[in-house]
Amino acid sequence: MTNEGIKVGLDMARLCRSVLLEKKLKPDYLEQLDLDKLFSVCEYHCLTAIVCMALEFNGIQPDAKWIQAKSKAIRKNMLLDAERAQITAFLEKEHIWYMPLKGSILKDYYPQTGMRQMSDNDILFDASQRKTVTKFMKDRGYHLKGDNGAHCDEWLKEPVYNFEMHLNLFTPGQDKTGYFEKTKERLVRVDEKRYEYRFTDEDFYIYMVAHAHKHYRGGGTGFRTLADFYIFLDKKEESLNFAYITAELEKLGMADFEQLMRNTAQHFFSERMQLSEEEQNAVKFMLGAGTYGNLDNLIKKTGKMLNADSKAEYLIRRFFPTMEWWNYYFPKTIDHPVLVIPYFFYRIGRMLTVRRKRNIDELKILLKKSEREFRAK
Repeated sequence: MTNEGIKVGLDMARLCRSVLLEKKLKPDYLEQLDLDKLFSVCEYHCLTAIVCMALEFNGIQPDAKWIQAKSKAIRKNMLLDAERAQITAFLEKEHIWYMPLKGSILKDYYPQTGMRQMSDNDILFDASQRKTVTKFMKDRGYHLKGDNGAHCDEWLKEPVYNFEMHLNLFTPGQDKTGYFEKTKERLVRVDEKRYEYRFTDEDFYIYMVAHAHKHYRGGGTGFRTLADFYIFLDKKEESLNFAYITAELEKLGMADFEQLMRNTAQHFFSERMQLSEEEQNAVKFMLGAGTYGNLDNLIKKTGKMLNADSKAEYLIRRFFPTMEWWNYYFPKTIDHPVLVIPYFFYRIGRMLTVRRKRNIDELKILLKKSEREFRAK
């Protein structure tokens, strides 16, 4: 990330901090903002609406594109809420247990509607009822964007509807300890007459940490994640059982990561905003990653997983991965190695069709790197 990119990213972050803390920024600081560059960075981080609100809070009247982006974010949140109500009503009718996940819960902790932008809604549900849910979604006009095997189905419908229906929280490759395999046993029923479940606040936070860790150690995760941590902890920290949380995260090997995220969020969104060097680096990393991470970070992670020591070796092993890779992304190969053969041809087909653009972008980024830059992974 360039120095200019870091500066604009920090402008975005400070504006988020300003509106969430209800603390106005100094006029001379506001005067130097480049709103066009700021808009692009905010779009990259899915933070356009909250920054628009921050500009208005600080007495700046943004131009039409800002107002339009904010209005779209508010409208989308409202449409997703209404549609989620229809989907969960069906699940209730069919006696299928379910639990809304992540942003659909966190957004309600933010001070204003639309402040926490939503790209999709995630719902965990009884995996044994997948066929029933699939038929319902198709009948409702949705089409399947991606079938992630035994993990989730991503359903799309115009104009803005995107629902990920989860069969589990993580794949076996992502959940190597098996910690989340028995998630249902940890859930609390919202109402004995209904089929909606929820996490306890402690288990919600553990899942929140695990989900952030998955992205942070992969392609990266954006600044919105840090805002989510601040918002959740601001609402819940005093009542959380951190002895339990830390003990559980130790099992996952994520206790240090949680401490970093909590300290960084609380120190950034504090009156004095004093961060350690490690926390400053975490903020810069998130500012460079964007909402869902970036390919450069993902290449670094994949290079490590493939044990590739050169760009040529990386390309060869991307085409002919190790068994560790197959086990991670196609868990059935753990017990049935012979499945690598049909999965290989399935993967090649997806590389040439569904993931063609993404693979071309990955190749371009890789070819631009020198061997020295690649080995610095």
